[in-house]
Amino acid sequence: MNSSKSLARLHGPWLGLWLLCGLSLCTHVFAANNGDKLIYAAGEHTAVTVPIYKSRIIELTAPVSRVSIGNPDIADVLIIDPFQLYVLGKDLGNTNILLWTKHNVLVSALSITVTHDISALKTMLARILPNEHIGVVSAQRNIILYGTVADIEDLNAALKIAKGYLEKAAPANQKIMFRGGSGGAHGGSGRIIDLLQVAGPQQVMLQVRVAEVQRNAVKHMNMQFIGTHAGGHWFGGGVNGGATFPPAQWGGSNLNLPLLGSPGTSGIVGPSQTVVVPTVPSISTAGLFGSYLSGSFIANAVLDAFAQQGLATILAEPTLTTESGQPAQFLSGGQFPIPVPEQNGVIGIQYKDFGVKLGFLPVVLTDGRINLKINVSVSQLTSTNSLTVTPLTSSSVFAVPAITERRAEATVELADGQTIGIAGLTNDAMASAARKFPGLGDIPILGQLFRSQDFQDGRTELVILVTPRLARPLPAGPVRLPTDSVTPPTNLGFYLLGKLHGAPKPAPAPASSTAPSPLPVPPAHP
Repeated sequence: MNSSKSLARLHGPWLGLWLLCGLSLCTHVFAANNGDKLIYAAGEHTAVTVPIYKSRIIELTAPVSRVSIGNPDIADVLIIDPFQLYVLGKDLGNTNILLWTKHNVLVSALSITVTHDISALKTMLARILPNEHIGVVSAQRNIILYGTVADIEDLNAALKIAKGYLEKAAPANQKIMFRGGSGGAHGGSGRIIDLLQVAGPQQVMLQVRVAEVQRNAVKHMNMQFIGTHAGGHWFGGGVNGGATFPPAQWGGSNLNLPLLGSPGTSGIVGPSQTVVVPTVPSISTAGLFGSYLSGSFIANAVLDAFAQQGLATILAEPTLTTESGQPAQFLSGGQFPIPVPEQNGVIGIQYKDFGVKLGFLPVVLTDGRINLKINVSVSQLTSTNSLTVTPLTSSSVFAVPAITERRAEATVELADGQTIGIAGLTNDAMASAARKFPGLGDIPILGQLFRSQDFQDGRTELVILVTPRLARPLPAGPVRLPTDSVTPPTNLGFYLLGKLHGAPKPAPAPASSTAPSPLPVPPAHP
C-alpha cells in the first residue's frame, strides 16, 4: 500500500505534464482548422499573444535550461523539453520571458501579451448575429466593439454577449485554479468600449392626435308659487319653493298692513304681507311669472323652465422627434402651484404640470419597424372639486384648482407611417331628479304646477391615435415657419382699412449648393 502511494506521488507531476501536452496537441489541431495560431517559433525577439486561461507552445532554436519571467501573475511558463516552452495566460496584461542555455547564453526574449479570448467572442457573435459586421479588439483590460449593426436590438445583444466574456476575464488570484499566488497584476475586468454604429435612419418622429367630443343636454323645470287666503278668523295658503313664517306681531301703530283684520280692531295683528313671502324666486335662463290679487286671496307664481344643449371638442396634435433608444418629453401648457404644509407651520409650494404632455421612447427594429413606449396626457384646470386652504397661522386663503385629465400609457410596435389607436372612450352619463308636492304633484298635467324636475344627459367620445415615422433632417437652407406669413399692419392699413396684419414676407431664396460633400462611409469590418 505504501509503495503504491509513493509511485502515485512520483508519477503525478509527469502524468499531469503528459496530459497537458496531449491537451495542447488536441487544441492545436482544433485551432489549425479555425485559423488560431497555437505554436510560435522563437527568434531573438518574438511577440506572442495568449488568450486568457489558454496556452501556447513556443518552439526554440537552441536547448534552454533556465527561464526568467517578468511578472508571474500575467503568465505561467513550463519547459516541456529543451526545445519547447509552454506558456499559460493567467491575467490580462503584458510581461516578458528571457531564455538561457546552460552556458548562460541568451537564446531568446519573448514579449507576452495576454488578451481576452477574442476568437471565441467573434465566433459567438457570428453565430448569434450572422448578418451583422462586428469587429472585436482587446485593448489592455477592455474589449472594443466596432462596425455596423442593423438596429438597436442587435447592438444591445452584442454588448451583452461581450459583457459575458469580459466578466470571465477576472484577475487570476480570483479563480479557483490559481488561488494561492501572490495576487493578480490588475484589479477588475475592464469595460466594454462601444464603437458600433447603427445603420439606416435612427430618428423617430411621433405624431399623436387626441380627439375628444363632449355632448351635454339639460332639461329643467322649476315651479315656485305661494298663495294665501284670508276669510273670517282663518288664514291659509300653499307654497312650492319655500317660504318664511315669522311669529304673530302684537298691536301697535307702526305695523305693516296685515292680512287679517285692520289696525285697532283686534289685539292680535299678523303676519303682514311684506313678511310672508316665498324664498326669493329666480329664473336662470327662461320662464314665466305672474301675480294675482282678489279680495282676500293673493298668489305669486314663477315658472323656471329651459332646455340646454352643449357641444365641446378638444383636438391636440403634439409632434415630437428623438433618436432611437433615447426618451423624449413634450409639454404644451403650464404649471400651477399647490400649497404643501411643512415644519413649524410653514407653507411650501409645489408645482404640477397641466396641458398637453407627451413622452415616448422609440427603438428602431429590423426592417424599419419601430417599438414605442408612449405616455400621452391631456389635462385642464377646472373649478369642480377645487380646494380652498386657510393656514392656521395666516389669514391668507389658497385656492387649489382641480384637474380633468385624459391619460394613456402603452407599448406598441408599428412600421414606418402606420397608425394605431392606443386609447378610446365612450361614456354616457344620465341623471334625473324630481321634487314634488305630495299627492298634488302626481296629478296628470295639473300636477306639473306642484313639482320641479331636472334631467341631464352627458356623452363623451375620446380617441388617441399615434403615428411613428422615421425622420430625416431637412436639406440645408432656410426653413419657412408659420410666423413668416404674419407681419404687423401699417398705420394706413390699421386705421383706415381695418387690417390686422400686413403683407406676407417673400419666400426665402433656395440655398446654393455650396455645402461640402459628405465624408465617405468606411467599409464594414467583418
